[in-house]
Amino acid sequence: MTSALQEALAEPAAQARARFAGRLNGYLDGSDVVHAVRMQAWLGLEVPGPGCHVGTGSWDFTRFKATTSPVSCGRCRSAGLLTSSFTGGPHQQTLDLEGLTW
Repeated sequence: MTSALQEALAEPAAQARARFAGRLNGYLDGSDVVHAVRMQAWLGLEVPGPGCHVGTGSWDFTRFKATTSPVSCGRCRSAGLLTSSFTGGPHQQTLDLEGLTW
């Protein structure tokens, strides 16, 4: 059974997963430490988070940003997490980016 909170957060969680599709690494706002990305359960939803499970200092999973920079987190590296394993997963919707300009 899905709660009202899960329903309200389903779209932001899907957007977070979309940002990390393609094996991107991540960093927290205000930090230059780059983490390997692993999917994490959060309030019954799956969201990308630091592979080392370091605390984010907030419940706000949108603070975790995608980057192509290499993993620099000592905890991730010592755990052998040198790349992100998240590739979009079974819940990831395909984005049609054809025709978009950046």
